[in-house]
Amino acid sequence: MIEKIITLLFLLGSSAYLYSAQELAFGTLSAPKSGFLPYLAGSAAVLLSLLLLAKQVRSRDTVTCEKADWTKFIFIIIGLVFYITILSSIGYLPSTFILLFYLLKVTDTSGWVTPLLIAGISSVACYLVFGRYLAVPLP
Repeated sequence: MIEKIITLLFLLGSSAYLYSAQELAFGTLSAPKSGFLPYLAGSAAVLLSLLLLAKQVRSRDTVTCEKADWTKFIFIIIGLVFYITILSSIGYLPSTFILLFYLLKVTDTSGWVTPLLIAGISSVACYLVFGRYLAVPLP
């Protein structure tokens, strides 16, 4: 029952988002305007939530909820707060590397080499794409 309520809330939120997106200019496929992507995202969210709701209504299975382990969630929130705190002082690249490495270790990625490589490659790739290629000013 709770999953149906959550899906209905998501459908309601997606519908409100789609309604708000209609205020922006859509444009055409060859010349999209500011409302193009929000309209597509809202339409996809409404469609997916309708499909999920239909699947849940047809299903007779009940989902059993296990007791949630909140420790990982709390550690992730602590990591994000720490990231926000250090971002302006040490810069984008090192703080993003630290955050990604921390999140990978909190979520039980095995070993030390794999999280270091993933965090390093992801941080540098984001920096190159946004900082260099797209020329987005990063902190």
